[in-house]
Amino acid sequence: MLITLNFVTTPAMFPISPEDDRGAILLLLITAMMAAALVASLLLIYLRRRRTRRMLEERVAEQEALIAAGRALVAAELNLDALCNLIAEQAGQIIDNRTFQVGLFNEGYYDIRYWTIDGVPQPVPQVFDLEAQHSVMGEARGLVGWVRDSQQPLLVGDFEREMGQLPARPNYESESPPRSALFLPLISGGRTLGIVSAQSRRPYHYGEQDLRQLTILANQAAAAIANAQLFVQERTRAVHLEMVTRIAVQANAAEDAEGIMEQVVSLTHSTFGFHPVSVFRVEPDSRMVVVQASSMPELRPERPDDSVEATRLLGLPIGYGIVGAAAEMRHTVVVNSTAEDDRYLLMLEGMAPESVPDTRSEIAIPLVVNNEFLGVLDVQSPEVGAFGTTERMVLEALAAEVAGAVYKAQQWAREQEQAWVTTAQLQVAEAIGRHDDRDEMLEAVARLAPILAGVEICGFFAWNEDKERYLGMTLADAVGSADEHFTQLELGIGDWSTLDAVHVGCEALTTTQIPAWLDKWQPACLRLYPLISSQGKNLGVMVVGLNAADACVESGEKDHPNASAANPREELILNIARQTGQALERTYLRLAQQEEAWVNTALLQVAEAVNSLTDLNEILDTIVRLVPLLVGIDSVFILIWNDERQVFNIGPSYGVSSMGRGLVETLEVDRDEFMAMSPQLAQEYDLSRQPNTGYYPLRVPVWLETVLNTPVVYGFPLVARGQLVGAQIVGLQQDRHGRASVSPRRFSILNGIAQQAATAVVNNQLYKESAERVRMQQELDVAHTIQASFLPDGSPDIPGCSVATLWQAARQVGGDFYDFLPLDDGKWGIVIADVADKGVPAALFMALSRTILRTVAFNRDDPAHVLMRSNEIIGREARADLFVTMFYGIWDPATDQFTYSNAGHNPPLLLKTNGEFQVLTGNGIALGVLPEVHMESQSVRLRPGETIILYTDGVTEALNEDFDEFGLERLQVAARAAAGQPSSEMVKHIDDSIRDHTGQTPQFDDMTLIVMKRRRGKSEKQG
Repeated sequence: MLITLNFVTTPAMFPISPEDDRGAILLLLITAMMAAALVASLLLIYLRRRRTRRMLEERVAEQEALIAAGRALVAAELNLDALCNLIAEQAGQIIDNRTFQVGLFNEGYYDIRYWTIDGVPQPVPQVFDLEAQHSVMGEARGLVGWVRDSQQPLLVGDFEREMGQLPARPNYESESPPRSALFLPLISGGRTLGIVSAQSRRPYHYGEQDLRQLTILANQAAAAIANAQLFVQERTRAVHLEMVTRIAVQANAAEDAEGIMEQVVSLTHSTFGFHPVSVFRVEPDSRMVVVQASSMPELRPERPDDSVEATRLLGLPIGYGIVGAAAEMRHTVVVNSTAEDDRYLLMLEGMAPESVPDTRSEIAIPLVVNNEFLGVLDVQSPEVGAFGTTERMVLEALAAEVAGAVYKAQQWAREQEQAWVTTAQLQVAEAIGRHDDRDEMLEAVARLAPILAGVEICGFFAWNEDKERYLGMTLADAVGSADEHFTQLELGIGDWSTLDAVHVGCEALTTTQIPAWLDKWQPACLRLYPLISSQGKNLGVMVVGLNAADACVESGEKDHPNASAANPREELILNIARQTGQALERTYLRLAQQEEAWVNTALLQVAEAVNSLTDLNEILDTIVRLVPLLVGIDSVFILIWNDERQVFNIGPSYGVSSMGRGLVETLEVDRDEFMAMSPQLAQEYDLSRQPNTGYYPLRVPVWLETVLNTPVVYGFPLVARGQLVGAQIVGLQQDRHGRASVSPRRFSILNGIAQQAATAVVNNQLYKESAERVRMQQELDVAHTIQASFLPDGSPDIPGCSVATLWQAARQVGGDFYDFLPLDDGKWGIVIADVADKGVPAALFMALSRTILRTVAFNRDDPAHVLMRSNEIIGREARADLFVTMFYGIWDPATDQFTYSNAGHNPPLLLKTNGEFQVLTGNGIALGVLPEVHMESQSVRLRPGETIILYTDGVTEALNEDFDEFGLERLQVAARAAAGQPSSEMVKHIDDSIRDHTGQTPQFDDMTLIVMKRRRGKSEKQG
């Protein structure tokens, strides 16, 4: 707009004076300035309108671009890579995207799907572990991790200037790192799906407007990515589950477990593309898992170089490596970055480096059915982060199908094997059941075992306890040929080392050292099975011969790969040995029952003879006469231990000549001589303990061999109540080998008779001890009655007071006593004392002390003088190392004064009417300790209603089961609780409190209690 102002003037119109000329000029200037201001205002308005229009046009263009970008993202195909490229393309419409990155998070991993630097595309995808020390951008869980966790955008104007204010510190390794950057989280459903990042080498290249625009785009992109991920996840899951179903169907079509595993490995590799895929099975005899099938030829069991060394490559100890960890923990182990996990095995020992797979991720899934661990499915991938939630779910579903199929196949195989084993066991049981005779039964089993179990030979040794040797019973091969020479074998301990080991260890052993007496068959190895009874007793040994094709593993080589306890034939042979052992046990038990009945009859006759007599000599004489009749021995006599003289006295005998009898009757065998005759007894036993064995062979001195007329002599200790009370000496005739001709069963009878004799000896001792105890009890009862008669009436009629007492001895008699002495002038003396001992000695000393005190007290009025004089007499007259504590007080009703002195006794308590206690202390020591002592008397006024409580230490030291004493405090509480009651009720209440405290704990010390209560008035009756 242009405004023109024209002013036309003429001199004729207005005459101008000089003053007028100046005014006109001023007016013209003012007018010109106003015109210029108006022009400037109009120009400013024009410029502002133009800028506003341009900003509106830019905002509209921005919104149109964002709307177009949103439409493009919504309309984009559900492909993550294409979607990430589209996000970068749309971002370029609103910001500088020459250095741009779109990354997604996948369970702790950062997966870069789009990446350009200065417009140059970078290879994608690239996956990085955010937990690692450094990512590709140099961030140790830095800005990327911070944006993921905080879900907040970040605008960096200048890294160099703002480094200290950043929430995380980047560490760019580039020589020209970026100076400014934008980081925006892709958030959907509260989850951070990924990050959009733009960077520039120029500082402050991005502003708030860029941040705002890119934030809008990021929000739209996040929704699109979430939909794409959900679509991909569901589609992948459906495809994978369909593949799992197809694999499971084909795997179930396999007939055995090995075939199932081969199918699973092949189909998983071809379907999913993972490599290598391996299935490990668990070794039942060791903590190992071994490869059963694998997509990697180097790991397959059927390697060309099938040697021991090659086989060792196929196994892993449980707990070792990723597979071992899954086997140990019984749950899935996922490692999405093997470079960061120490459990990953880089390569197997012995494998060429070029054969080692480029594994970046690994998942190991245990195969478990019904809590039974079958093996491990191991899947590996060359990609980092290959096993996400979907892959894990699919592979675990596949593993469950595989485990179920393998379990069913194994169960079917086991049932078939078990059916065969059961049929064979039934045939063995029928063969055993047809024969009652031991030899016939063993011969039938020896002929049947090679046919059923496929062994070359089968033979049996029976253990003979009498001879302590193994006797050959029968030996046969598969065609029924027997070895007559075998039945003549007698093998003792030391004759065959393998047999010795089985005898001692009671476990089956295998040996390749064939004895010479088996030259006829020459098996590759022998396996020996112990025949054990249900009580763990060794009955014999079964020997089987195996051929060269069998697993001849020496004992101790249990780690050999062919040494498997799951072999059904081994199970069958073990069952044959078990059934044979049980049959032998039944046979021996039947014979033992028959002989046991005879033994019981013999012992019953001895017991009846013992019970029908009372005199010990008659009982022992009857026993020694019955022994030869029942057992068939030649001579016997009894030694009886004399505890007082510490010697063995000779008792009744049988089979001893008159001269021999005369010899032994004059002898006394001391302990040393008896132990010299029985060195075994001397080694493991002394007279204060019970022996471990029922009988011992004796070293026979000349005089004993002469008496018994045989060098074979056995001693049977007479033991009762854990003590040796004598011995039964038996002379036996010897066979041609110099051994006793009596069987172990006869020895058992002799041992039983010895116990009967021991019982008779002990019963005689018990009878004497019982009679002595009865006599002692009677004497103690009399002493108790006499001691009780020494004590006065417990409630004497003392003027102005009511008195009650309690006296309980810990035994029949005790050392506590009390006394009430009526003195001159109406005074009364009160005494309570405790002798420092218990039982009869204390009671006698108590009687002496009481007599001395009463004699002195009636001649003296001062309690201290009475106690000092009594101490002099006790010290002079008493001969025992005993002393007595004593409290003596004199009550004067006329003055209400109680004067007392204490000789080391428990200080009495004065309970006042206000419930407070005063302890009546003293300075004396116990009587009988020192010849001369000094004591002083003290006095206290006893007011109406006040109570004096005298007691011995048996009251305060009464213990409960926790060894907690009753104590002075509980005594005071009990006395205070009964303060308003008569003296007798107070005594009863204190006694009840003591019993409640001690419970069932026996009384340990004598207990005496005196309660003397001052009457409140004349009308109050005696308590």
